[in-house]
Amino acid sequence: MSNAAESEWISRLASIDGRLQPIAKQQVDPADPNWAANLRSLNPLDAAGVRQEAQDMFHELLDAYETTDEATRVIIRSLFRRFDAFAWATTVRTQRTTAEGARHHLLHFSVRDQGENPRDAKLWLDDILDDARRAGVDVDSILRAVLELSSREDRYSWGSTHDWLEDRLTSRRS
Repeated sequence: MSNAAESEWISRLASIDGRLQPIAKQQVDPADPNWAANLRSLNPLDAAGVRQEAQDMFHELLDAYETTDEATRVIIRSLFRRFDAFAWATTVRTQRTTAEGARHHLLHFSVRDQGENPRDAKLWLDDILDDARRAGVDVDSILRAVLELSSREDRYSWGSTHDWLEDRLTSRRS
């Protein structure tokens, strides 16, 4: 990956993330009986006016993550950590219940590299796999492919994302 391409990603992400930050960091007033409804009333991407731009960027990064080298994947994972409002607001739009959807969700999981909380990440991973398996998706080949792209860094002393995916693959065979 060239420095120019990385700089272009950073510039675009900084713009999107800057518009999402006020929404992502919005304080919740637990004394307000409507606080939950107020938060759900508008998608953050719509509220910030960045839906198309953010989702395009998200899918561009996922595509690059899947098709480039490890050095670029390291950069992409770091961008998701650096631009946390972008990472928080963007999601995969395909259902987990198809092979393509499960692959996209697992790629997203791999890019997030356990996010900010490994407990939540474990639940997220298991939900992805449970939904796909219940729908009859053969996730083993998808797991094999995504684990090869995933970080081997043990960020939280819970094992690496690569290890987690490999564990999910080997535990199905037992």
